Amino acid sequence: MKVDIDIVEKDLQKNPFDSFMGFHVEKAEDTESVLIFENKGSAWENPNGTMYGGVLYAMADSAMEVACALKGKAVLTLDLAMNYFSPTYPDTTVRAVAKVVHNGRTTMVALCDFYDNNERYLAHGKGTFFVTGEYHFPKEGDDING
Repeated sequence: MKVDIDIVEKDLQKNPFDSFMGFHVEKAEDTESVLIFENKGSAWENPNGTMYGGVLYAMADSAMEVACALKGKAVLTLDLAMNYFSPTYPDTTVRAVAKVVHNGRTTMVALCDFYDNNERYLAHGKGTFFVTGEYHFPKEGDDING
């Protein structure tokens, strides 16, 4: 599904959680979605001086849901698993690259890989989603604030 990236970004920002977390759309294509997160300062720092893994977990869920929406399907998360490989440090940009690997009638499976601004591989996520219906992004000119 071809959707203007600005429409996808505005649609993402309608979600209070995604907006609060500061996730933004960098790429929105039929083959993959890419979200970015600016880990500025120590707001998300754990006692070890690195970012809480839950931020990446939440970002994986959002990125994979966008990837499913780009396939035209509204979904709910059934299961999400993460593997963490490298710590995420303060003042880094995190990029989540998500793609759908199973596009079924009732379920979808997506993968999400994480990189920092130095291209270090941070984590990998896999999610299973229940399809609740069709997903339609707003069209240009639609009121998407309501």
